Amino acid sequence: MAEPTREDVMSNGISRREVLTMIGSSVMVGAALTSQSLITPAFAQSRPFTWAATGGTWGDTLRRIFVEPFAKAQGLEAVHSAQLESVAASKILASCGNPPFDVSNGPQADYDLLNASSCLEAYDPSIVTGLGDIYPEAKEGDFYAAFNILLFGMCWNTKEAKRPASFKDLLLNDYKGLVGIPAYGWYGMAWLHAVNKELGGTEDNIDPGIAAVAEMVRKNKAVVVENADHGTRLMESGEVVMMPYWNGRTARLQEAKIPAAFEIVPGTVLVGSGFSITKGSPYTKQSQAFVQTTLDPQKQLEFTRWSKYPPSNKTLKLPPELEGIAIPPGALEKTAKLNWKKVNEHRSQYLERWNKEVLSA
Repeated sequence: MAEPTREDVMSNGISRREVLTMIGSSVMVGAALTSQSLITPAFAQSRPFTWAATGGTWGDTLRRIFVEPFAKAQGLEAVHSAQLESVAASKILASCGNPPFDVSNGPQADYDLLNASSCLEAYDPSIVTGLGDIYPEAKEGDFYAAFNILLFGMCWNTKEAKRPASFKDLLLNDYKGLVGIPAYGWYGMAWLHAVNKELGGTEDNIDPGIAAVAEMVRKNKAVVVENADHGTRLMESGEVVMMPYWNGRTARLQEAKIPAAFEIVPGTVLVGSGFSITKGSPYTKQSQAFVQTTLDPQKQLEFTRWSKYPPSNKTLKLPPELEGIAIPPGALEKTAKLNWKKVNEHRSQYLERWNKEVLSA
């Protein structure tokens, strides 16, 4: 089985069978902590500082840039619990107040659900001092702040298509059979809500969005894009000339000399990648300090060089070689303003409608 990418595991509709197949874990046995650690003697024999995130190159890069330098400075033993982000969220929910992880990486939607269930610790502004430097759109309440910004907007072939003005361009006759839409279980759920909002719907009324997406499939023969790698293959082959897709993935297409460009259209979905702190962690102060580390502009820049996703710290000016992925002034105001609590409430119900009204269109 191919290793899932970071964009793949942000799925909000993965089946239990898929989850069980793809779970991986690298939990280790704790060792005594050094005297330089912030941990009090009462915790000397407790488990190591444990961070949850997807595995693969994403997890390896998180470890290299954020975790290892922090753990060394604090005298901590840090252990990576690698699994799908949705799996980590479900474990935090199931063990609320007695968590298996101290911090967990993922998108806003999962952590909004966990916060509503009182399973997260609020950030301490006296320790997490960089919150004011983060784009407002990349934060959620007092429990979530992204370190980089993943945007799900419009990717298009600059030789075969015109610059899109909105997601409604997927309905243009010129692109019949050449457009893609995301699978509901990949990132179609959030995208559906974004389209729906742009058409006047609400999280409680998905009718406009369902009708529009069904028309994309029925009228314009849209290809259902199953994951990030599938999208890359479709753009490389020319089978698709326009689709909702990731800003960072589009940058990688450009590096591969594919004539692709990214557009932040109205309703673009902003998906941060950040760490939240679990309630009941024996490393609360250390976790607060770790979150602050992820907000450091130079650390974020290092991660951006690898990921091609722009940093969330608005004070950071990207170097010339990365200016092409910078967030244009005011662009984030175009992003969809979604009520993640309500989005989560309708997951299953709207999946059923998607299967009946979109896929059978």
